Amino acid sequence: MMKKNILIILLLTAQFSLASPLSDGALRLIQIGSEIGSRDIVMRGQSLLLKGAFDLYDLDALYESSKQVRYGSPLMGYPPHERGANEILIKLVRQSHDPALYDYALYLLDGDNGFVKNEFLALNLFEESFEAHGNAHSAFIAAVIRNESLVPGTKKTQRIGELLAFAVLNNVKGAKNYQAQRVNSGHWKTLSPNSWKDWLND
Repeated sequence: MMKKNILIILLLTAQFSLASPLSDGALRLIQIGSEIGSRDIVMRGQSLLLKGAFDLYDLDALYESSKQVRYGSPLMGYPPHERGANEILIKLVRQSHDPALYDYALYLLDGDNGFVKNEFLALNLFEESFEAHGNAHSAFIAAVIRNESLVPGTKKTQRIGELLAFAVLNNVKGAKNYQAQRVNSGHWKTLSPNSWKDWLND
């Protein structure tokens, strides 16, 4: 029974990895079609993406489909559909798909894109992304959330140090400066940007 389960897991993993080029190819078609204003090429790309998402159950294709749904397509006449995109995103989060974990946590941190602000859940998701997938950007944001006391009771020096060290070792933009200016210097004033997403991008 155990051998059978392992075989099923290996087959599913292989299926997902084989579907990734399909997803990349679909996105290239959508991009090219949008740039030259060709509805036919965009439609071909979208069809390919949906095939990967629903026929092959490629999680990357499903994630990219959620982004297409979120932003819509002026060329194709599809309006943005935030609620539909969020439903797909949450399904992916339940399967611990890393890009979905990261996006959802960031939306929760700022309380935007149709989600209510929830720093506690955001911290948990960023730490899951770091622990399960080794996402260094998630490690950095988790360290910031803890250090800035956005979630009461989580400012633990050792944990912050571990998260920041991982982010710095992986050359995450801004991690080294943050470590020097906001942790090692003992700076006391809490950051309060209007948008954490914009702060991270800057």
